[in-house]
Order: sequence, then C-alpha cells, then structure tokens
Amino acid sequence: MHSLRTKILIIVLVFLAFIGAAFVLYSMVTTINYKHLRREVIKTTVEFETEKVNKIIAEMERGAIYLATDGLLFYKSQSYAIGETSALEYLRSFPAAVGGGFWFAPYAYKNDVLRAGIYAYFDKTKGEVRLDDFIMSEYDYHSLNWYREIADAVTQPYQTVWVKPYIDDTSYTLMTTAGAGIFDRNGSFIGISIIDWEIDEVIKELTAIKPTDNSFVLLCVPEKDYIISSTRTNSVTGESIKSLPWDINADSFTLDNVNYIRFGRYMDNGWLLSIQIPQDEIFAEVESQNNRFSILIALSSVIMLCLAYYLISKLINAPIQRLISDVAQLAQGNLDIRIETISKDELGLLAQTFNKMTADLKNFIEENARERAEKERISAELSIATEIQANMLPCIFPPFPNRPEFDLYASMLPAKEVGGDFYDFFLIDKDNLAVIIADVSGKGIPAALFMVITKTLIKNCSVCKSPKNVFESVNNKLCEGNEANMFVTAFMGHYHIPSGRFVYVNAGHNPPLVKKHGGGYEFLKTDPCLILAWMKGAKYKQDEIILEPGDALYLYTDGVTEAMNPDRELFSEQRLLAALNQYRDSPPRELLYAIKQEIKNFTGEAEQTDDITMLALKISDKVDGPADSSGEEAMKELKVEARTENLDKVIKFVNTELEQHKCPPNIEGEIDLAVEEIFMNITNYAYQPERGNVAIFISVKDKALIKFEDTGRPYNPLEQPDPDLNKPLQEREPGGLGVFLTKKLMNTVEYTRVEQKNVLVMTKTYQL
Repeated sequence: MHSLRTKILIIVLVFLAFIGAAFVLYSMVTTINYKHLRREVIKTTVEFETEKVNKIIAEMERGAIYLATDGLLFYKSQSYAIGETSALEYLRSFPAAVGGGFWFAPYAYKNDVLRAGIYAYFDKTKGEVRLDDFIMSEYDYHSLNWYREIADAVTQPYQTVWVKPYIDDTSYTLMTTAGAGIFDRNGSFIGISIIDWEIDEVIKELTAIKPTDNSFVLLCVPEKDYIISSTRTNSVTGESIKSLPWDINADSFTLDNVNYIRFGRYMDNGWLLSIQIPQDEIFAEVESQNNRFSILIALSSVIMLCLAYYLISKLINAPIQRLISDVAQLAQGNLDIRIETISKDELGLLAQTFNKMTADLKNFIEENARERAEKERISAELSIATEIQANMLPCIFPPFPNRPEFDLYASMLPAKEVGGDFYDFFLIDKDNLAVIIADVSGKGIPAALFMVITKTLIKNCSVCKSPKNVFESVNNKLCEGNEANMFVTAFMGHYHIPSGRFVYVNAGHNPPLVKKHGGGYEFLKTDPCLILAWMKGAKYKQDEIILEPGDALYLYTDGVTEAMNPDRELFSEQRLLAALNQYRDSPPRELLYAIKQEIKNFTGEAEQTDDITMLALKISDKVDGPADSSGEEAMKELKVEARTENLDKVIKFVNTELEQHKCPPNIEGEIDLAVEEIFMNITNYAYQPERGNVAIFISVKDKALIKFEDTGRPYNPLEQPDPDLNKPLQEREPGGLGVFLTKKLMNTVEYTRVEQKNVLVMTKTYQL
C-alpha cells in the first residue's frame, strides 16, 4: 500500500511528463496559429484599406446614378436652371468628387442642338464649386475617350461604368471618372452623367502599406490592363500589367530567388490592391518569439511543480493523517465524538464542519418526523385548493354550443399547485361576448386568492359596461386594502357578434396576436395602460378592430413566452409567432394543444417556472363576408426595397393602374415625375446608410390617389421652403426643386407621421 506522500510524488512526476509533451505540442500548434494570425492581420489590413476606398467608390456610383436621374429631369423640363442646380448641389454635398455633370448624345437634348451639357467642378484656387463655361460649338466631347468609353459601355438605366485612370491635363493629377447612362421613358439612350475623382491621395495611402522591409504594393486595373501605381522599381504608372515579372493572381511566387506570398483584394470598381511579402520576413519574428516563450514556460512549470510538491507534503499530508484517526470513529456511528480542531485553515474548518454536522444530524433525525406530518397536511390542503381553482375557470367546451358564429377554447397549466393566472369568457348579452386573460403578481396561495377577487370583480362589473369602464372600476376596488402591494396585468375585450367590432383594453399585459382571414398571425397593436391595483383613479384607454369571418385571436400570459429550456433560453415571442403561423388554420382547441406541445418540446426536462395560460377565439367562416363600409375601391399595393434600381418597377406599377382607368398620357407623365421624385427622395434620405422598404398604394376612380409609406427616420419633405426662381442661380439656396415641382404637378400633397411610419399622400384629378 502506497502512502499519500508517494502518490503525490507519482502524480507530480506524471504531470511533469505530460507538461513536457504538452509544451512540445503547444510550441508546434502556436507556431501554426501565429502564422495564421499573421496572415489574417495582413489580410485584414488589405480588406480594411480597400473597404475605405469601396465606400468612396459606392458614393461615386450612387452619385453618377443620382445625376443621371436629375439629368432625365433636366431633359424633361428643358430647363438649364434645374440641371445647373442639380450638378452644383450634388458636388457641394460630396467633397470627394472634383467634378460632375451631364453630357447629351448628338441632337438628343433638342432636335436642333448638336451638343448640350452641364459641368460643375471644384475650383481649388477660390475654394468653391463653380460651373464650367463650355462653348459647345468648339468643345467636341462626343469624340473624347471618356465620353465614348462610358457611352459605349452603358446599356441600361442605373448601370455605372469606370473609365481607365488618366492624368488630368489641367491639374496634372491622376484622375478617374464614373459614369451612368441617361435614358428616356422609352429606354432610349440620350446621354451620360459623370463624376470625376482625384485619386492621388488614395494611391498614396494604399501604396504606403509596408508590413515588412522588403514587401511591395501594386495597384492596378486588370480589366483595362493598366498599372496605377507600384512601389517596386521598374514599374511605371500607365504601363501594361503584362510587363510585370509575376502573376498578379498567384497566391505565391518566386522572384529574384525570393519566395513571396501575395495578399490581394479586388475593389468594387474592378481595381486590384495586391501586397507581395517575402515569406521568410512574415514568420521570422513570430517563430523566434514563440520558441523563447515556450522555453520560459516549460522551465517555470517545472520549478512551480517542485515547490508545490514540497508544500503539499508539509502542509496537507501530515494534518490529514491526524484528522483521519478522529473521523474514523464518526464513520462508525458515534455521533457524540468531537474532532480536535488542529488548525485555522481549511482542514480546521473541515473539523469544525464535522462537529457541526454531527449536531445537525441529531437534530434532523428528531425534526424529520414532525416535518413529514406537516408536509402531508399541506399537500392535502393544496390538492383541495387546486381543485377549487380549476372549477372556478370555465372548463366546458364548446362553451356556447348554440352560437355557431365563433369557436373558443382556453387552458391554464399552473407552475405550482395553484397559480395566479386566470382566463374568463361569458356572454354579456345575446350580441356581446367578453374575453379576459390576466396574470397576478407572485405565485402560490396569495396569487390564487388575489386571482379569485380580480376575476369576481371583473365579471360583476362587465354587464352593460365598456372594457375601459370595467378596468377603471375594478382597479379602484383592488387598490382598497391592498397592503401586500399585489397587482394584476390583464387584457379584456368585448366582441360585438353581429358587426364584428372588437373593443379592447390592455392593462400592462402581453399583446395578443390576431390572424386576419387568409393571412398569418401578427401582434395586435395595443396601447398598454397601467396595471390593475397599482394606482387608484387610473384611467384606461380602449382600442378597437373588426374581426371578420375566418379571423382569429390568441391571448396568453408571460408563462408562454418566458418558458425556459435547460440552457435558460426563453421560448420568446418570435418562437410563439412562428408556432402560431405553423398551425394558423387549426381550430382553437387543436391550436392550443399544438402550442403547448411546442413549449414542452422546447423546455424538455426543465422545471416550469410560471403559469401557462392561453385563450383562442376564432370567428366562423361565412359564405358572404361583410362589404367594405367605406364603399371605396381597395387600394393596390406594391412593396419594394428603397433602392434606385427599383424605380422602374414602381413607375410600371403606377402606370399599369393608370392605363387601366384610361388616364390621359399628359396626366400620366406628370404623375410619373411626381412619383419618381418622392421615391428617389425616400431612397436617398429615409434609411441611409442602412436599407429598408417602401410601400406604394394606388387607387384610381375619378381621381388618382397615391400613398407612400416607409419606416425610415422622420422626415417631412413639404417643410422645405419653395425655391425663389426669380433669384440668380448662384444666390439660390440648394435643394427643394424636386418637391416644388411635385407640388406644382399634383392637386394635393400631404404628409403625416403615423405609427413610426412616414406617410405621404398625393392626388391628381383628371377628366376622362
């Protein structure tokens, strides 16, 4: 038999052997990881630098498209004032660009005008944006490379083209140009828009990247076989990529007997940023540091283990031997033994614990019999309370077999023997059905008692009263003598069966879910008021909806959404919504059973922590549904992402409806201009820099009514003052022309902010 000291020695020796092997493996793995990390750092640097340039590129492309849209407005209006204002305003709002404008194809602007264009640029000497005065009879831009390169490449609206970088003949700096095509309503090409970008500073920043001493950077345009810049000698701006002595797409290559690793990334406009680094330089320092660190850790571990062995033997082994002899008698059942306290450390605390355990064990044996008798008495009383509470809730289904207009089912599963949740439903009269669901604070007997009081008060107050009045009356009564400060969250609704009108009040409860016929479940919009029994004299607000045949309503308590699985993850509103939509066509009884199974499958063996209460109401289908009370034709709807590319889809949607109602072509054209301005306004300002959707509604009868809805930031375009067209162009405030034109073209234009949405409605009257 080995002694404890011998076992500790063996364990230490085994640990030393394992630590030695582990550190050898650690050194190998760490070297690999450091190499990978080094690669990732360089790769991240390249991605970061290119992403900064990509943001400018994206702005340039959006600017070219934006100017193309304004160019079409300029073309349609035949107003140089509008075109000049658009070019000046854009360039002032985007300082990264050094110039921009519109250039029309031969005789495209007017039949008798060969060349027409507007160009604005940033005058560095004066520090302001100005218009360039071109003499169109002398400036043959149609034959210039930049015009031909863009005009020949664009084939459809919202397509952008980048020209090959070039040295500007005035500023002698490296430039590039982004362009987009301008197309009329028939899809015919009529001109281009351009944005000029001075890229010298970007090139300096990119070519300054130098991860190691002998690395070098290449910036080129593979599509156009063009070298923009290279930090390696013998490479000149403008030369062919084929002149390079290595493959620009190879991950690694050998050059002058040196092995290189390439890190490259393409930008959004087709440029390639490539960094070539000698392989030995990347990993030399990493391997050296890793080896030194491994040796240091190994030596330190050996010293610490030896010291630990000495201290364990001296401070633990000897005291344990003395403790064993005293504990042996306790193990034999001698509860009167007192173990000697040999120290004030954990071993001494262990001795005191054994002594206390002995005394507690004796007391436990005496109290155990009394506790068993008390638990049996409480269990019997709780069983009776559970039966009483279950009988108080409606439990006969279907509850109203003679009322085929609706189907209803409810259930409650308490977390303890009795719970604080409750549901109720009853016919106030032959035409009105009341439904209630509530959750009392706390659990067990107190919550159950408060639940009984609340349920009784609500039912007694419900006859001939609205839900608002019921809650105000019940709240005042619950506040009287509520010394325990208990409260109730509740939801109550009155359903008028003949009309389908559902009037409801939410007293701080979870919002129910409603399913309209043919659709899916979604959360009912409620205005949560103050909880019941919290403040006397509180006022409650009621809302209403119409429940039509086939509609359904689902009420629940927080025990549903807050049910937890063994990983303490909540069932959540999202999972509830998904489960309801999975079984959305099920009758109420089957629906509640399915939801209960979904919760059970999710929670598994986890203990139920809260009452689970649910109620489902479904309106029976009828052969003929109710007519639209307004008597108006339903509005057609189109929902698209707020992107410039979707403008054609929006115009086509509007024109299809207008043409079906024989709208005159001139009126249709005016409506198209207004729709384009509002849609582009939402695209450029509602969600930037994020993305979002916009819904377009249209109704055409004796007039065209068009409504735009988006959930972007609050913005009322009608608050912009109208531009003073009598002032010279240079003196006008930027902005406002598009909205001004929209108000002139349409009969009415109105804006409001409703339920976190921007809503803009415009109308146009016409005679057939």
